[in-house]
Amino acid sequence: MTNPAANAIAQAYSLPILMYHNVGPAPAADPLCLTVAPDQFERQMRYLVNHEYQTIWPSDWLAARREGKSLPERAVLVTFDDGYADCTQHAFPILRRYGLKAAVYVVTGRLGLTNTWDEATGHRTMRLMTADQLREWAGHGIEFGSHTRTHPHLAALGEPELEGEIEGSRNDLQSLLGAEVHSFSYPYGDGAGSSIVRERVRRVYQLAMTTVAGLNAFETNPYELRRLMILPGISTQEFERKLRFEKTLGTLVRERLPRPIATAARLGWRALRRWRA
Repeated sequence: MTNPAANAIAQAYSLPILMYHNVGPAPAADPLCLTVAPDQFERQMRYLVNHEYQTIWPSDWLAARREGKSLPERAVLVTFDDGYADCTQHAFPILRRYGLKAAVYVVTGRLGLTNTWDEATGHRTMRLMTADQLREWAGHGIEFGSHTRTHPHLAALGEPELEGEIEGSRNDLQSLLGAEVHSFSYPYGDGAGSSIVRERVRRVYQLAMTTVAGLNAFETNPYELRRLMILPGISTQEFERKLRFEKTLGTLVRERLPRPIATAARLGWRALRRWRA
């Protein structure tokens, strides 16, 4: 149950949660537009430091929510989905250099292997973090959470499969790291709208991340935390707007388009920007 004192303390907070996937050299083809260049990532982390944002872990947000523990005035949460190996070379050293925290949601059944869920649809193969890399970075400011065992569409699974993907992945991580795992990220953002999936997640975790855009207040459902997706090529001004969740006219128009058209428009805009560069 929520602590009333914690509620009073945390009312002032409006937490932005940044969502990254891969940070590394720009690939020749990136159909999903999910690889942020290291120099862009560093500019964004430097922006946080220069503007007095302070990074927290999901466990910090949980402690503030449950126990009334204080948070920085300009708290922000930096998250990565999937656990790509490139991040250990290009993103995590930048975080460490600036003294920043982050959370990474890993697919425990694919550690040290590749992103089969994307390969199956024709997207490029990418290496995932190994168990040794998880252990190493757990000691350097990275908090790990679960992103299931195989990155499935959770809403399509039956109860036995859900148990393996949701509870099994937490058990994998706790065994590997020797620490309690508090948080979860829905693959594809899929499952948060399913009462069956959400109830299974609720039994195992204390927090869960969606792909729904927005900021988080203390009263936000802890199993439906909103995030701000960071895509390659955005300007510093766009990044600043993201942190405040300010919507441009273009964003508002795209949100009202049917999803296939909105996706095609986004990819076309990225291609145009690359061509003009």
